[in-house]
Amino acid sequence: MIWIFDSSPLIYLNKVGLNWIFEQLAGDKIIPTQVYEQVITQGKIRGDADALISEDLVKRGVIKVVFVKNGFNEMLKSLKEELHEGELEVLALAKDKGGVAILDDSIAREVGNVFKIEVHGALFLIFLMVKVGKMRKEEARDNVDSMIRKGFRLGHEEYQDFLEMLEDIVRDSKWSAENP
Repeated sequence: MIWIFDSSPLIYLNKVGLNWIFEQLAGDKIIPTQVYEQVITQGKIRGDADALISEDLVKRGVIKVVFVKNGFNEMLKSLKEELHEGELEVLALAKDKGGVAILDDSIAREVGNVFKIEVHGALFLIFLMVKVGKMRKEEARDNVDSMIRKGFRLGHEEYQDFLEMLEDIVRDSKWSAENP
């Protein structure tokens, strides 16, 4: 599986110490150059600790940085007023590589669905870790609460849905982690 990350999931998972999740995901983990610029280059200028964590993941080869150069990105450029450059590049890479786009922005996820791109957000990755037995339900809830306190935007209804799904979770082998 190929995972392509936008800035928000990378930032907020790292802010609450969940950077280990990236190492648990089986397959390639990618960020486009624009996300690298937003999260690491600009983050280091601002003094964001999560930028250093993201940089470490890249330096260790856990996450690869990929330049976007395909025509699908040009088609998406018409959406530039609705989406950020990083989101456009994530969608373009996911389409080009047949990967999963990990985005938290609802408009970007809707665009991904229109173009038949599999899209999920940071909460999905937390949910997945519970599903494969790498995190307890209580830890998942506490981590999401911590993300919200640190600025992660999440609507009340989406939060309630997450909590309900968490309560109903049964371990599943459909999604695998590298070290189950």
